[in-house]
Amino acid sequence: MPTLHNVIKHIRNGARNKSDWLYIVDPAVNISLCTEAELGCPEYDEERDEEIDPEGFADRGLQSTIDVNTVAQCITWGDRLSGCEDDEAAADVIRYYIRFDAWPDALNSPDPSPPDVAWQRHAQQFVDKLGPEDSTKECRHVGCTRGVVQRSVFCRLHHFENIHKRPYPLEE
Repeated sequence: MPTLHNVIKHIRNGARNKSDWLYIVDPAVNISLCTEAELGCPEYDEERDEEIDPEGFADRGLQSTIDVNTVAQCITWGDRLSGCEDDEAAADVIRYYIRFDAWPDALNSPDPSPPDVAWQRHAQQFVDKLGPEDSTKECRHVGCTRGVVQRSVFCRLHHFENIHKRPYPLEE
């Protein structure tokens, strides 16, 4: 049974077809060097408008994940993060890239925050940088009686909405 470790070694040796894709058994779970994996080139059936996996891959549960050039970039990124040629690091970056379509900042990176959580964090950081409201000057938004933040004619809420062009997401 070919493994991800075999695939990484194969790519490190420069032996790859630029049309190949990485096929992995159950790519949604934790991928390791021992995970069953193989490179293959899918064909396209124009009549049925569908991709056809290489023969036997579906029977073995192999699923298409990322193209071989991206795999090579993951290997390079893993080596860069580890500071040496490191197949475990390469597997870690491949796992992360397949799951999140992104490059990890470090090895063994935690899963990225869901978009709504990341947006809340960004909004909170933005609002925190605005500082306190000056209650001696009233917000210019119609009907608002709150004070303004420094270098603005609006309160925190309305300054945020004016800059980001979307509703204020935080609870006051």
